[in-house]
Amino acid sequence: MILYKPEIYLGDCKEVLRQIPDNTVDLIITSPPYADQRKNTYGGIHPDKYVEWFLPVTEQLLRVLKPTGTFVLNIKEKVVDAERSTYVLELILAMKKQGWLWTEEFIWHKKNCYPGKWSNRFRDAWERLLQFNKERKFNMYQEAVMVPMGDWKHRRLSNLSETEWQ
Repeated sequence: MILYKPEIYLGDCKEVLRQIPDNTVDLIITSPPYADQRKNTYGGIHPDKYVEWFLPVTEQLLRVLKPTGTFVLNIKEKVVDAERSTYVLELILAMKKQGWLWTEEFIWHKKNCYPGKWSNRFRDAWERLLQFNKERKFNMYQEAVMVPMGDWKHRRLSNLSETEWQ
């Protein structure tokens, strides 16, 4: 049996991360301020400056994460002049240059979403959860999140092609 000792650090991540030794963290999940959001709380970061602002943080996260660990980033693009900003895509590319592997993307579906106040788009009902890793072989516990398939599986599995069984 593997025992984990959870630790929670409270403070500015740019300061707290420096206290954590290299290669010691199994899982990092964060939802940083999005570009130009929460100006009263965080001061706001313009989309054009976001990558430059966040890369020092991801550099420290890369340092403290174990080779088998995972980093999950919850982030969403901002709309500027009726067009999605590209700062999240630019951040992904910059993180890859920094040494991260972008291994997966999940969607957080917000079921309580309602239509927006804009005439040209709906209110966002989802946000990205981007998974990054240091190495191609990382810990993955799929069994922990599996749910039973149900009776429909017999019909579905009986119709699989030969390539789907491989």
